[in-house]
Amino acid sequence: MATKKSNKENLKKGNAVKTDWYKEAVVYQIYPFSYKDSNNDGIGDIEGIISKLDYIKDLGITAIWFSPLYKSPWKDYGYDIEDYKGIHPSFGMMEDFDRLIDECHKRDIKVIMDLVVNHTSDQHEWFKKALADKNSPYRDYYIFREGRRKGDKLLPPTNWTSSFTGSAWERVEGTDEFYLHLFTKEQPDLNWENPEVREAVSDILIFWMDRGVDGFRLDVFNLFSKVYPFKDDRTKGSFQKGMPFFVDGPRMHEFLKEMNEKALSKYDSYTVGETYFPDNDEAHEYIKRENKELDTIFHFEHLAADNAGGLKYIPKPFNLVQFKKGFFEPQKRYFDDAWNTLVLENHDQSRSNSRFGIDTKKFHYEASTFLALVTFMGWGTPFIYQGEEIGMTNSDFGSMEDMRDPVSRFVFDMATKYGMPKKLAFNFIKTGARDNARVPMHWNSGVNGGFNEGAEPWQPMNSNYNEVNAEDDIASPKSIYRFYQKLLGIKKNNKTAIYGRTKEFNRKNRKVISYSRTDENGRLLVIGNFSGKEVKYEIPSDFNPSRLKAILTNYEYMETARVMTLRPYEAILFEEAIGKNK
Repeated sequence: MATKKSNKENLKKGNAVKTDWYKEAVVYQIYPFSYKDSNNDGIGDIEGIISKLDYIKDLGITAIWFSPLYKSPWKDYGYDIEDYKGIHPSFGMMEDFDRLIDECHKRDIKVIMDLVVNHTSDQHEWFKKALADKNSPYRDYYIFREGRRKGDKLLPPTNWTSSFTGSAWERVEGTDEFYLHLFTKEQPDLNWENPEVREAVSDILIFWMDRGVDGFRLDVFNLFSKVYPFKDDRTKGSFQKGMPFFVDGPRMHEFLKEMNEKALSKYDSYTVGETYFPDNDEAHEYIKRENKELDTIFHFEHLAADNAGGLKYIPKPFNLVQFKKGFFEPQKRYFDDAWNTLVLENHDQSRSNSRFGIDTKKFHYEASTFLALVTFMGWGTPFIYQGEEIGMTNSDFGSMEDMRDPVSRFVFDMATKYGMPKKLAFNFIKTGARDNARVPMHWNSGVNGGFNEGAEPWQPMNSNYNEVNAEDDIASPKSIYRFYQKLLGIKKNNKTAIYGRTKEFNRKNRKVISYSRTDENGRLLVIGNFSGKEVKYEIPSDFNPSRLKAILTNYEYMETARVMTLRPYEAILFEEAIGKNK
């Protein structure tokens, strides 16, 4: 494989040329379980993904981020890794993955893998050896501590809690020791203070880049560094005890610089980090070009505009002003010395057209295309989640039995434990559940939406695949997929759309989102009605309406005027040339 040979030569010579290819990229996320099941066993697989690469290429995608394909017991559906250098047999063999890389590269599509190294699976050989022998060197790969005695009770070392509720400490059977797990008990945290752990992570990165992988998404990376010594968290009002001791820890920057120096910098690689409730100043430091740590991170503040404090299971009325603050602030903060990402959905978020007060049945096409235009014309690299390009919606779960995500089950158990009626708890959970994003892809109106040939899918299908599916959408005169094609064509080929500075207008307007993008090539203006009713909007005084040309809209375009009547979820992209736009 030419790519492998090139990467290995670059590594040995230390002459890899680092480029900024990600700045002009459009990334598509695939959740392998749910994309395409080629062998009819109910689980998506690599062969199924390969069969849809032309569909992805035609959309305008230039890179694919794959959620974990590694060998795993699937307690958290791949985010609990048992073998970092192996492919789960349900997805395929290593040879299949190598072919996937080749087929992507033939289509000029980069390959980005998920890297989950805050924790491993409890089935990983490292952890098995750590449990089997207290004197094993692998014991120091993880974080073990003695429990605390209180009378005849043995308590965990601290009062820290897991993200999935309950204590963050699990007792080792037959001992007085506990191990730390910030997520499920089957996901023990790695000890990043141990240089052997960090060396192992660099080795994993090199292993995959030598196979041709172009980049990595780092899962909850800002939890790597903990604050020592461990103590009880006395902070009041925190939904998760212990956060001051494990979020943005004191050695985070050191660890990222080391990983970059030892592995990532030797290849033309790209990194995007998922942060866990980060401090904004620290988040900026992670991606400053001069710091040589990560290339980008994800920001989700705008997605907290319809829930309480970022807790997706506690809905609240949608606040557009809050959405705009979370959307625009990173574009301002990072413009001069970093790079941004643009995201509405991923495997952890419910479907965007089923959020933000949207009546998705009434405004399915309008809302789906509106969200795409006002989001992805911002400054940064677009990340599009599978099914977003055809307007897939939240699912119609009938009961908790339809849900597979351990988080949904933990939250349901906790809510009912504290007295919430089961029906009410279920209704809260199904709105914000990660399960909504993980329902199998709708390819057509046939059996199981074309996901497979009839085997029961690993997660129940959304019954609306008869109305919402790729085949019918592409053929429709109001095609969301074709709107995305046009939008992404502009995003990739218009330099102002890629590099132009963002200027926000009318932050306090609770119905309209509006901003411009400006560079030496020209100016673009985005206007969108974020409501289900007509609204009047005056074009910002920065612009002369007679010089604006609408180059993309999700309605039949009407004449530009200083005061425009915007229809429900209408979005318009205007161009005003002040130079030759390349």
